[in-house]
Amino acid sequence: MTVNKYPELKEVPYKKTSVSMDDVVAYIKQSNYSSDVKRACYVIFRNESFNGNSGINENYIGVQADNMKWDDYVSSKIIATCIQPENMTGKVRRFACFNSFKDSIDVLEYKIVDRGLFIGGKAHPYYNKQVTDVDSLARAYYSEWVKGDSYSVPKTQFILDFKSMYAQARNKFI
Repeated sequence: MTVNKYPELKEVPYKKTSVSMDDVVAYIKQSNYSSDVKRACYVIFRNESFNGNSGINENYIGVQADNMKWDDYVSSKIIATCIQPENMTGKVRRFACFNSFKDSIDVLEYKIVDRGLFIGGKAHPYYNKQVTDVDSLARAYYSEWVKGDSYSVPKTQFILDFKSMYAQARNKFI
C-alpha cells in the first residue's frame, strides 16, 4: 500500500483522462503570467501528458500525493487521490486527482514560477542556475521536474524535442 499524504480526501479509482491541446492553448492564453511562463507551461504540459492524451483523473502533470503534502495553493486543487503505476518506472504511486485539466495548468504555472522553470528564472533546488535560453530551460526542466536530481543530464534527443515544442510555443504565446 502506498503512503497517503491526503487521508482526508477520498481515494477514487484510476481513470485515464484526455484533453485537446486546442483547449489547453486557449486556457493558457487566458492566464496572467508572462509569455515565458506560458511557453514553458505549454511545453511541460505536452511532455508530461503526452500531448494531453495521458491524464490521471485530470492530473496531466504528475502531481503525486505519497511523497509530501503540497502547499496550500496546490492542495486546494486536489479533490481526491488514486493509485497508479508511474509511466517511467512502473512503480505504484498515489497521484493527486483534479476536477479539470485547468487545475493541472493552474498548478503547473504556479510551480513553474515558484521553481524558476522559465527563460529569465533561476531554476532550483536541483539545477540551481539562471535559465537563459531554451537549451538551459530543457536542462533545468529535466533536472527539476523529470528527475529531481542535480546531476541528471538529458539525452540530446530530449533537448531537441523540447526545443521543437518550444519553437511551436513561441508562435502560440507572443
